[in-house]
Amino acid sequence: MGHSILRGAALCLSLLSILAGRAAHAHEFWLEPDNYRPRLAAPVGVSHFVGQNFKGESYPFVQNWFHRYVVADAAGERPVEGVEGDDPAVTLTFTTPGLKILAHHSTPSVLTMEKFAKFESYLREVGHSRIAVLHHEQGKPETDIRERYARCAKALISVEGGGGDDRAVGMPLELVAERNPYVLAPGAPLPVRLLYQGTPLGNAPIMVFTKGHAGGPVPVTTDSEGRAMVPVGEAGTYLLNAVYVAAAEADDDVHWSSLWASLTFARP
Repeated sequence: MGHSILRGAALCLSLLSILAGRAAHAHEFWLEPDNYRPRLAAPVGVSHFVGQNFKGESYPFVQNWFHRYVVADAAGERPVEGVEGDDPAVTLTFTTPGLKILAHHSTPSVLTMEKFAKFESYLREVGHSRIAVLHHEQGKPETDIRERYARCAKALISVEGGGGDDRAVGMPLELVAERNPYVLAPGAPLPVRLLYQGTPLGNAPIMVFTKGHAGGPVPVTTDSEGRAMVPVGEAGTYLLNAVYVAAAEADDDVHWSSLWASLTFARP
């Protein structure tokens, strides 16, 4: 019993430490299966990562950190269940073949940036430098800039090489693959669509990361219908990331509100 209490105390301290640092990371959040092409009934560990350029810190399964966490496929969707504190966050098994959509919508966090230069740098990294101009035009402060953010992450897993398609699952900001990346012709780009509250989001930047690639992300921009062609000609693991930033309401206690969408998959 004593060992159990000690383990519980250690887990609580670990989660508190991670929670304290959670607001310090306004970077990509993604779901990373340890196998994107599993066999039927084979266990698949899924890690939650926060970081940059496909390198980051893994976060455990914590129920209070998400609004919704589901697996969807042609038969419908079911909630993802996990054990509090587990890392990898969840372990899944699949009993039917086909494309599986893993979708995680986080609860919001608030980040305070002490200096405008840091805020401006972050906006430049995610392709939203215009927000820095709006910040000045709206008379917002130069220090202690507060932003509320939430994350909308998806991963596509191909079980037994079965077919199927990605689709919108109702997250507030969502990247949708309009072709199954596991059956694309060699060298073909992947058509994707970016949706905000279910509506196509035009003229929006999407950053394309390739795991293990020495260079930085490849930027693409959506057209007026929210569509973009993503270069995924090489075999490998890909992360797409898009950010939507909007001014907070006048009576809110933050200055800006953002949503971060990600999509991970492997290219055979």
